[in-house]
Amino acid sequence: MNVQKSEEKMNEKTVTKIPEFKGFDFDEEKHLYTLNGVKLPSVTEIMKPLADKEYKAVSEEVLNHAAKRGTAVHNAIENWIKYEIDDISEENRGYFNSFLNWWTENTPELVGSEIRAYHKRLMYAGTVDLLCYIGGKLTLVDYKTTYTVLEKNCAVQLEAYNQMLKSFGICVERKMILHLTKTGEPKVYEYPVADLERLEVFKSLKCVYSYLNG
Repeated sequence: MNVQKSEEKMNEKTVTKIPEFKGFDFDEEKHLYTLNGVKLPSVTEIMKPLADKEYKAVSEEVLNHAAKRGTAVHNAIENWIKYEIDDISEENRGYFNSFLNWWTENTPELVGSEIRAYHKRLMYAGTVDLLCYIGGKLTLVDYKTTYTVLEKNCAVQLEAYNQMLKSFGICVERKMILHLTKTGEPKVYEYPVADLERLEVFKSLKCVYSYLNG
């Protein structure tokens, strides 16, 4: 589906718009979020204790390779969404094709991609991979290129993003993990829109982070 045509279709009706986050900045090289010059912890930083528990037996070399793959695929998807550029290495072609297959099947109506935002009250930040309408419902999508999906961790991460957007009046109606696989077959994991249990987990992790870094 042509992205420009999708955006034109969206303009025919009242849709969610991404606000201007004044004073908010992101240093890509340092992977650092700031608000009016003050550092904000990322969702990934806050959730590090959960990640460490799951990946403690995995070598640093394997983790670094997985991280590079994830970055490459995310960048390729962003270039395709914004400029319709198909630029991906053969090594990662299957993961990119997974996204294209999912996009073709679901024909999402784009609201925004790689949305960097923060929570107005809890003061943390993160990047939402994709916000779009699918079947008329505002949907929050996060991509994963890992071998398996850690559903418990993903549930916490999605709720953190959900609350981040909600603090700016953006109320999503669906939350999903889009698992991109090497074989080109996408897998979708859906989560409750309002997940109070996972929200409490994230708030607890945020308290621990603030206590250790305060």
